[in-house]
Amino acid sequence: MTEDGEKEFIDDIRSDKARLVAVGGRGGWGNSRFATPTNQEPVLAQRGERGEKVILFLELKLLADVGLLAKPNAGKSTLLSMCSAAKAKVADYPFTTVEPVLGVVRVGRNDFVMMEVPGLLEGAHEGIGLGHEFLRHAERARLYVHLLDGLSEDPVDDYRMINQELQQFNPEMAQKPQLVVVNKLDVTEVREQRDELEVRLLKAIGDKGSGVHFISAATGEGVDTLLGNIIRALAEMPKEEIDESPEPEPMRSRPQRSAAKESVRRAANGVFVVESEAMERLTALADTRDQRVLLQLWREMRRSGLADRLIDAGIEAGDTIRFGKVEVEWF
Repeated sequence: MTEDGEKEFIDDIRSDKARLVAVGGRGGWGNSRFATPTNQEPVLAQRGERGEKVILFLELKLLADVGLLAKPNAGKSTLLSMCSAAKAKVADYPFTTVEPVLGVVRVGRNDFVMMEVPGLLEGAHEGIGLGHEFLRHAERARLYVHLLDGLSEDPVDDYRMINQELQQFNPEMAQKPQLVVVNKLDVTEVREQRDELEVRLLKAIGDKGSGVHFISAATGEGVDTLLGNIIRALAEMPKEEIDESPEPEPMRSRPQRSAAKESVRRAANGVFVVESEAMERLTALADTRDQRVLLQLWREMRRSGLADRLIDAGIEAGDTIRFGKVEVEWF
């Protein structure tokens, strides 16, 4: 998220490569770091730096070879349950599936992952009926099985509507290959209008499809033929190549840290303000009420040259020194 509150796309994670999204602060030194031959029990310790803070919005997109697309109650769950071991909920009312369901389909020696996308309504690309939640999962599918309800008022209109939603949500989805399938062939009404419906659908599909399949997900009629056509279609499609290099590839480079700057100035109220990252990190964890701590702080200032700068600035015994939010008395 940017500073003005807007979401900013960072990366599409498709492999196990490491991504750098925030830089952690450098760790602080423990008190053993300050041990010397004359200071065997140092009481100082250095606070670690603050790391960067970012707010991430993660969006999960399921991976599948085949995505089942349809309006609610078209028979997707029944088809997936028949083809795989997936336990999709089946009922005679719409929206029985409220989240994507994955199933592994095996055909002979071949297998593929089929995903049932919950039913889509007109306006899904705008989020209607949780359309955004459903459509984003379908983005990764290589092939779509566009399932139409043979008992719908107009299956051809349903076909056009779903494709329009794909086009408006992500044009690349509308360009992916589809197998158009009409379900509920076991119903007499659908069987009787099969020829007429096929002609109308072929006209609507144009040169984008490879014919129309008629099946009955309830009885299994035509399902084996459909699965065979899916296997052939997937075999003809190139698989997306993912770089599996073990070397991490950060999304951005680690920022270069500038050299620490130190300065001494006297404020209007007489307080000597020391700007020193090293001293601020030391005093942040120090108990300045302990004379041993004050003595070791003075030694560190002598070592770094800050003590000489303070003397040059006119500091005297009893004056106050401020390191960040910590104040100590010069002695």
